[in-house]
Amino acid sequence: MKSYKELLNENALGGNLRQLTEEESAQLKKVLLEMYQALASVCMKHGLTLMLCGGSCLGAIRHQGFIPWDDDLDVCMLRRDYEQLKRLLQEGGLGEEYDYLFPSASKDALCMFMKIYRKGTLWVEIGNEYTDFPKNLCIDVFPVDGVSDHSFVRSCVGMLANGLRLCANMVYEASYPVSEATESLAKGGAGGRMMKCRRMLGHLLKIVGHRHWVNAFDRLVRCEKMTRLLSIPTGRKLYKGETLPAEVFWPPRKSKFEGVEVYVPGKPELYLENLYGKDYRQLPPPEKRERHFIVEFALNSD
Repeated sequence: MKSYKELLNENALGGNLRQLTEEESAQLKKVLLEMYQALASVCMKHGLTLMLCGGSCLGAIRHQGFIPWDDDLDVCMLRRDYEQLKRLLQEGGLGEEYDYLFPSASKDALCMFMKIYRKGTLWVEIGNEYTDFPKNLCIDVFPVDGVSDHSFVRSCVGMLANGLRLCANMVYEASYPVSEATESLAKGGAGGRMMKCRRMLGHLLKIVGHRHWVNAFDRLVRCEKMTRLLSIPTGRKLYKGETLPAEVFWPPRKSKFEGVEVYVPGKPELYLENLYGKDYRQLPPPEKRERHFIVEFALNSD
């Protein structure tokens, strides 16, 4: 059976959503690279290490830059650096051009990881049309957490983390309306049934607010220790699927991305093989190419 995301991808190819022109895509990538360089500069100044991860790491290794059809930039950092970056952002370390959001006890967050936003831009994805969260172009920053050496403990933490993540997502989906264009993407079939089921469960779980689900997840997985195994719990393959030997991540390796020197995980081949399979260097067919689902986009929205 096709996943919910695959169904959305197929429907998006039919033209239901905002499609970037080649010129817009080039401009978008230019701004994302500027954002990355600003963030990397602050991190370097304070001895923090950013690594490209996910599709951005794949782009660095396979394309030496952005994946041609990609429209975002993902980075990760050890949890100890991630926590320090949070403090720097709260102190205004990135300047007035940028905003940020991450799980905290005092404020709800869109996701279970950090987002750094470029003010004066507009980037509205499906599901975020009518929320109170920022709607600007952003870089996603994922923490890399230590993992227990004991398989039983890892399994318990992994199952609980995945459950909290699912609950948080369902509560989010049940808490905000979406546009008609977004709603049409999952009407009928497996996608429609899945969306209805998630919303029903989300309404039941809303007795506990979204912020509390997100923070419970963050507290559970947070570990600043450099352990034998490391994980990106908020990654695409979830806690267990993103757990790898520490040497796969650290120490990092230098690479090139759009002519800029960057860091990637220390053994990027093993990291990417775990994430995308052994044929990660092969270009996927159009229907398998991951994308974000855009409702509105503008680089100058002031």
